[in-house]
Amino acid sequence: MKLRMLIFLSIYLSIYGGMHVYIYRKAMPLIPSGRWLVIILFCLLVFAPILIARLTHSGLATFALPLAWIAYMWMGFAFIFFSLSLALDFYQLVVKVAGRLAGFDGCRIIFQSPVYPVLLVTILAAGVTIYGFFAARQINVKWINIPTQKLSSEFESFRIVQITDVHLGLISSEAWVKDLVQTIKDLQPDMVVSTGDLVDMQLDHIGRFADMLRGLTPRFGKFAVRGNHEVYAGLYQDVSFFERAGFKMLSNEGIKIGDEMTIAGVDDPAVSQRLNMELPDEKSILSRFSGEEFVLFLKHQPVVEAASIPFFDVQLSGHSHGGQIFPFNFITRLSYPAKMGLSKVGQKTWFYHSRGTGTWGPPIRVLAPPEVTVIELQPPTASQKE
Repeated sequence: MKLRMLIFLSIYLSIYGGMHVYIYRKAMPLIPSGRWLVIILFCLLVFAPILIARLTHSGLATFALPLAWIAYMWMGFAFIFFSLSLALDFYQLVVKVAGRLAGFDGCRIIFQSPVYPVLLVTILAAGVTIYGFFAARQINVKWINIPTQKLSSEFESFRIVQITDVHLGLISSEAWVKDLVQTIKDLQPDMVVSTGDLVDMQLDHIGRFADMLRGLTPRFGKFAVRGNHEVYAGLYQDVSFFERAGFKMLSNEGIKIGDEMTIAGVDDPAVSQRLNMELPDEKSILSRFSGEEFVLFLKHQPVVEAASIPFFDVQLSGHSHGGQIFPFNFITRLSYPAKMGLSKVGQKTWFYHSRGTGTWGPPIRVLAPPEVTVIELQPPTASQKE
């Protein structure tokens, strides 16, 4: 475990630290003096997330909170600044090369002074960061309809509300969580499910959010599966949180809902890594259920295993956040190529890949709006059954 953490920190410091080296070099024209102070500040910002985690785990959330807002807002701005600067560098390189090949002076349509591109990128990055902050605060409801022959026509529909990647933690807003709960109540779901990462990495100070979620009382209950962040929060602490919030945790198991439906869920692979043991094969879990009943499958990571497809009707997943901040979606797509939204993965089998409801790290979203998903299961009418 210590070795894995050491590897993670090495990768994090290499990537995030390297990004700051690039930003510093770009910003040098705007820093005529006091550059050592900027270097020290950048070093503090790179190490700030690690310090925030230590303070939070030590019960010093009061000190960690303002630092978290500064560090994570900066993280979002830094990534956007970095992305825009790379795009501008690429544009200027293409213009120069094309000019030489075509025999025209490309310098006329690129910046001559190093100051102006930095100013332009800084202003754009600041604007995008502000936009992304307010975009992340929105609670967007997305509706999808899935037909099924496995539910009785006595149901006009069966409404499931999916939340995922909420990441309740240090910088979560009580007002936002209250709005989220009220939005779900207004949707009048038959069932509420969380497909992982409902909580972030520390649970000591977010009991009030569990109490707010307990106010959700759909008639067929609330169910959740572990994401990787539930594992980081603690395998025993997360159970207590879910119980307090009124969720039934599905840990490599399934339970029947009435006579016609089963809901099954599997743990995130991070559980296997934490416990240093193999998790049950998901096909073996799903194959226990009758093919006559409707099987709703909850899984944090947006990966559909071909061997499991015959044994479920709908899989709901999250994890990728849709990239959260463009153009990070291109990176997440390399690890999780499953397309966003609804797709058919079998003759009568569906898969839904949610962009997520909250944020992790920077409390901003850019071109990856958050969502609360409403899945309407549409049974056939009596005439259709005949």
